[in-house]
Amino acid sequence: MQRSWIALGVVMALIVVAIVLLLPKPKPSATPAPESLPKVATETPKEPQKEPEAKGKETGPAEPPKKVEPVDSDAVLAAADEKLAAGKKADAYRLLSEALLRDPKAKRGDELRARLAKLSEEVFFSDRVVEPFGVLYKVVAGDSLGKLAKGHKTTVELLRRINGIKGDMLRIGQNLKVVPGGFDVVVDKSEFHLTVTKDGLWVREFRIGLGKNGTTPVGGFVAGEKLREPVYTAVFPPVPFGDKKNNPLGTRWITVTTDYGIHGTWEPQSVGKEESKGCVRMANEDVEWLFDLIVPGVSKITIKP
Repeated sequence: MQRSWIALGVVMALIVVAIVLLLPKPKPSATPAPESLPKVATETPKEPQKEPEAKGKETGPAEPPKKVEPVDSDAVLAAADEKLAAGKKADAYRLLSEALLRDPKAKRGDELRARLAKLSEEVFFSDRVVEPFGVLYKVVAGDSLGKLAKGHKTTVELLRRINGIKGDMLRIGQNLKVVPGGFDVVVDKSEFHLTVTKDGLWVREFRIGLGKNGTTPVGGFVAGEKLREPVYTAVFPPVPFGDKKNNPLGTRWITVTTDYGIHGTWEPQSVGKEESKGCVRMANEDVEWLFDLIVPGVSKITIKP
């Protein structure tokens, strides 16, 4: 009898196990576990803002303004005198130039400029060779002013000016002073100033006119084609040189961009004002002086706000 109850219990246990196995399994929840939930954005994405269009060729990231320490002009002039007394003209020139470029509004700035202008005439534009700014070249068979200018990245006009040459004839064995490489230009729109530089050193300054409503482009450029007695082609028919009423370009043109340049003017009263269509204006005698120094494809033109 006891065995029968045991057997009955085993049978009942097997039935319970079978029922559990045959019951349908619950479906997994469609909601993922909390840690797998995607993060919800809390801000509405902003539309990307367009960068302002550059007005000139980019010259690199803008540097933060540097604090300018006032130049001690008295000390600079005294030090330059010592260099000159020792026959070190190049050192005196660098000393004065660095001071003026660092602090254009320095005390006794006019005196610094006068000293520099006098030195630059001798260093660059006289027939005396002041190293390392000039080199002495002896003419050989086959030389010409054009060939020498191209080989030294300078201009025929500057070779003539420095060496007192009126024509194109050269003599074998003739000594010529050559200033290799072009001169550069820095335009400061805020001051209506154009500064001529050579290897980063001050050479001369000029007062200029600019474009109406800030239209003179800002940026770094390389000088393009140069023209004597330019024809005004911005209108049709083009206006020939010499028509002072309808051709505003004066006696010389130096290309800055496709649309803008540095040129002379028949209206000297416009210098120091914003009256052009975007070009840099100079007095005719000033642009003629600059014209001889600029080498197309070499000389750099920087225009600052």
